[in-house]
Amino acid sequence: MIRTIRTLTAATLALAALASFPARADDTRAQGAEAAVLATQDQRFAATVAADVPALSRLFTDDMTYTHSSAVVDTKAQFLEGLRAGKYQYRSITPEERAVRLYGDAAVVVGIVHVTVVTGGKENDLRLRFTEIYVKRGGAWKLALWQSTRIPAPTP
Repeated sequence: MIRTIRTLTAATLALAALASFPARADDTRAQGAEAAVLATQDQRFAATVAADVPALSRLFTDDMTYTHSSAVVDTKAQFLEGLRAGKYQYRSITPEERAVRLYGDAAVVVGIVHVTVVTGGKENDLRLRFTEIYVKRGGAWKLALWQSTRIPAPTP
């Protein structure tokens, strides 16, 4: 019994000692990749609000698809043309929460975002739950898929 307690105490001390070591290189690389993905997302949000079609074109994969909260699906070309023509006029895109999961050269970002957008002449103030997939191409993270679901307003 005493030997078991000593073994458990030694194991606990060993785990505590390991936890105090700095992050491994893999952890540091993962944190760097997560930060790079979120920086790309921030650039995308800013470029969308600015209707900066050339910047967005560089941030999207050629086969990007965007499923709006209305269930309308746009290809890269359709979404960029919608921005260019004023079909979508984004006033703001503000992330409320985000989490990144890395899978090699792919990243899944999930979270909640607050969006103000004018469509059909009507301003919409939306909270959306989203899922995005980014892929690393030529050393840069690019958006391959965006899907959003409207979060209903709380009922009184």
